[in-house]
Amino acid sequence: MTILPALLGLVALATMATLVVLAVRRDRDIRHNAPGAAVSAASVRGPAGDRSAPPAVR
Repeated sequence: MTILPALLGLVALATMATLVVLAVRRDRDIRHNAPGAAVSAASVRGPAGDRSAPPAVR
């Protein structure tokens, strides 16, 4: 009876770890495939790092 909850806990941890890995990979792919968006967002900020003006979206 004590093996089943342990196995369910391991499955839950593995599922959460998989979701985190997939989210990180998706974020990296989005940043890699859209380098212009990252560059334009960095160029909008002033030298002090002002984030009040959002980048223009086309």
